[in-house]
Amino acid sequence: MLHYRNYYIILFCLLFISCRKLIEVEPPSNEVPSESVYDDEAMADAAVADIYAGLSGYFSGNILSVINGMTADELNTLNIYHRRYVNNAILSDDALILSSWQQFYRLIYRANAVLEGVSAARKLPEEKAKQLQGEALFLRAFCYYYLLNCWGDVPLITTTDVEQTASAPRSGSAVVYDLVMSDLKTAASLLSAAYPGTEKVRANKWAAVAMLARVSLQTHNWQQAAEQATLVLNAGIYTPLIRPDSVFLRNSRPAILQIWTNEGYTLPGLTFIPVSAGNYSFYPFTDDLIAGFEDGDIRKAMWTGSFTYAGLLYHYPLKYKNRAAAISGREEYLMILRIEEMYLIRAEALAQLENVTGALADVNVLRKRAGLPGLSILLKQDECLLAIEKERRIELFTEWGDRWLSLRRTNRIDTVLEVVKPVWKSTAALYPIPQEERNRNPKLTQNDGYQ
Repeated sequence: MLHYRNYYIILFCLLFISCRKLIEVEPPSNEVPSESVYDDEAMADAAVADIYAGLSGYFSGNILSVINGMTADELNTLNIYHRRYVNNAILSDDALILSSWQQFYRLIYRANAVLEGVSAARKLPEEKAKQLQGEALFLRAFCYYYLLNCWGDVPLITTTDVEQTASAPRSGSAVVYDLVMSDLKTAASLLSAAYPGTEKVRANKWAAVAMLARVSLQTHNWQQAAEQATLVLNAGIYTPLIRPDSVFLRNSRPAILQIWTNEGYTLPGLTFIPVSAGNYSFYPFTDDLIAGFEDGDIRKAMWTGSFTYAGLLYHYPLKYKNRAAAISGREEYLMILRIEEMYLIRAEALAQLENVTGALADVNVLRKRAGLPGLSILLKQDECLLAIEKERRIELFTEWGDRWLSLRRTNRIDTVLEVVKPVWKSTAALYPIPQEERNRNPKLTQNDGYQ
């Protein structure tokens, strides 16, 4: 596998190619033709690695999750310019929303380019072609999943030909979800259970299956969600669970997929951790979330920090410990998927299927690892579902906007947020379609509640 530290030296060869269909000029004499890129294993690898790198960027891998946390009931902010997210008062010309939308579509474009390039390649070994196709399908599905859950109906782009896509209307969510499901199932069939390299930074079969479990849960396909989560849990390489303070380390056992970082620190760590002792975090927890930790839960000690600001005590996310280059052995990679979520997915799916006993067994695995007693086997279905929701909130806070997506999935977003947010309106459950994109493409309609 092409190492992440080295692939950047090849990416300059791809810059012209990625914009090839956006301009009508002859390629310069030193440009590498797109059909040649994917006949070369190293360059084809670099094209796929570039999508992962983009996924870890500021707008997709960091700020959108922070926005999700603020628009939900997870994060507050001391940044006065970001109060609009906490107050669910986002305008259609919001710059961060625009950039997040654009970044996901850039990555989808790159995934489409890989799929087209690999399909046309003639010298690429078959197994390598399958791997690259599987990864591109996984990454495209991943991007669409977050577009759907932040904006609802979105344009469905499956080609690099901008003449076909520049004026694409929004497709119904069900249609886009069909593509996401198809992409993930195909990816799972193409990818090997072995990682393409020595680290967990490129999708394998189990990453595709885990993502399929996540999407199945979100779309209320309970049986499929339980089945796919079980496949990953039974893979035998991500369990038993480890202490919470080691979960986010590079290539940790529970990690199903992470994104490589150059010096062992992540953007979430840089964002949440105060610059130095005595300083503050711009994005502390809401009081409601910190109150959700039960006495004795070791996750509070290991995954949160605190500071005092203007005489008040605040807590902030500390899942990632590094704000700068890490010491050897304590490097952290950005987590995409981990095995603990599979327990929560299966628990919720089983509870919805009225298998409360099985659901509680899965939740209690996480509670035991957190130093908490197991939940009572006498819980009824509705009580069990609320207990799973609470456990998920504590286990997966600030991870890819999970709380925001969960409130949408359970149809409890109005019930929960209208209690803690006096300004809450149900139309805020989706973000505005960026006005700049609508100016460029008149076929893009706006979500309700926005001008």
